[in-house]
Amino acid sequence: MATRNKRSVIYILAQSYALDILEALAKKPLRFTDLGAYGPNERTRSQRLKDLEGRGLLTTVSMKMEKRHFVHYTLTDKGKAVLQKVKEMSDY
Repeated sequence: MATRNKRSVIYILAQSYALDILEALAKKPLRFTDLGAYGPNERTRSQRLKDLEGRGLLTTVSMKMEKRHFVHYTLTDKGKAVLQKVKEMSDY
């Protein structure tokens, strides 16, 4: 049984906004502020992003737009696979 310290993938996905964030990132990379529609509370959104990144489901990338660099979040292959499994389970 996974403890709260280890935070299993299932435990993290069950938390508020986790699946919403993954589904949003499946469409395109987004900045922290862009994810506000999928996790309106900044503290909760920040924690979900840390949890998901810690389990290898998403990663950060720096993108240059004009003269500025922005950090975007994007799904990893593992994140895409987990999201696909969740969608398959929801079809039952």
